[in-house]
Amino acid sequence: MLKPCLVIAALAAFLVTAEAAENPSILQQLADAKKMMAAQNFTHAETTLRSIAASKDFTTLSVDDQRRVLENLVNTAAKLRRQDDTAAALTALVQRWPEQIGELDDHFTLQFLAESHQLSGDKLLPLLQALYDAHWKLKWGIEPSTAWRDLALLLLDKGKLTDAVEVSGHVTDTYVLIAMRADRRFDPVAAAARSQFDISAAAERELRGLQAMADATPKSLELQSHTIEALGNQLHYGAMLAAADAIVLEATSTNYPDKLYQDYDEQYQWILSDRAAALERFGEWDEAVEVLTNSSKLIGADAGQPLDLASLYCDLGRPKEALSALEQIAADPNAFGGMQVELVRLDAATQLGDAKQVARSLQYLSAHRSDSLSTYESALVLVNQLDKAAELLVTRLHDPRDRLDTLETIQTYVEPPATPRRMELDARWQAVLARPEVQSAANKVGRIDSYHLEPPDIFD
Repeated sequence: MLKPCLVIAALAAFLVTAEAAENPSILQQLADAKKMMAAQNFTHAETTLRSIAASKDFTTLSVDDQRRVLENLVNTAAKLRRQDDTAAALTALVQRWPEQIGELDDHFTLQFLAESHQLSGDKLLPLLQALYDAHWKLKWGIEPSTAWRDLALLLLDKGKLTDAVEVSGHVTDTYVLIAMRADRRFDPVAAAARSQFDISAAAERELRGLQAMADATPKSLELQSHTIEALGNQLHYGAMLAAADAIVLEATSTNYPDKLYQDYDEQYQWILSDRAAALERFGEWDEAVEVLTNSSKLIGADAGQPLDLASLYCDLGRPKEALSALEQIAADPNAFGGMQVELVRLDAATQLGDAKQVARSLQYLSAHRSDSLSTYESALVLVNQLDKAAELLVTRLHDPRDRLDTLETIQTYVEPPATPRRMELDARWQAVLARPEVQSAANKVGRIDSYHLEPPDIFD
């Protein structure tokens, strides 16, 4: 899958094949689509590309041109936020060329699947089934667990228990398995594959798998980061810090760290974030601030670094410094990132007693709640509107599309060491969870169990 920013280049690279030359109608449409894309007229470009793909003469194009048409149809439909068209084109692309599944842009596909709330099951099922049949995997051979979770659920809706059990066997993410185990809709699958839903064993399997991949590819910081985070999730804080320290020591002991790690420029910032998180687990707040401050100054550091720093400043009761950290974010974040930035701004304004900014931030978070309901829920807890937070939580539990993520969040986990500010916010969250209406809603659709793991923090 070509990334959206490469769409124009891909269209410009179209070849005038002998087959196309014999069909001036198709050739002309391709030329028209190229001009429309160059002019960023994506609406008409998408219509033209759809016409080409549906034409009886589509197969007269070379295979490469057919593939490019569908790739660009996926991207133009995505730019226009036409989820049905994007799903249909992506499904056709995967079904026609399953052997080229490795060329799919994983980030684009995962993001689309995550944002596909408006897609009906009859649109989403063919896409997920095509991806599964093509043996789609992410970088390093990691399974796209959330995609297989959603496919298994759609198969259960069709009464295909055997197929759902098979697909569930490819779910490797521990927290995704927790969500499935908590959701009563997956009870038949969990009963048929009990070992798969042994969470302690699943967590150990996931960690061993990541460690094996990291050992086999020692030049990948991305795999090292995944492993460090898994250690933290399982409360192995000493090992988490030691692993991060070892990488930092090695990287700072040479003038050419990019020779040690193939993805140093892109991933070293996240190793520093992992180290800061480990330091926080030991209550080393000042050193964590220093690490995140240095990480934010790295060339190529993205919005995540100053955002993490600003969040930590808020946890430490230093709201003015939190706002200064937010000013370091140069580029506009994506929709979810924008919600996270506004949540930190709300936290700082609350601590500063800035009522006007509190109102502005709440208005923004409410208006954009569809970008991240969990972030808006966090905002309601932050401003102590616990009635509204509980009401939203119950609504999310009743929503079949949002239920899994919500059930994952409300399980009982081991809380890591925290600042007084964070403990105060967590106490409010626990008060929301303890409400009878929340407990009743959760018990109707799922269950709440305890796990010897860190929580997926609602304030992250």
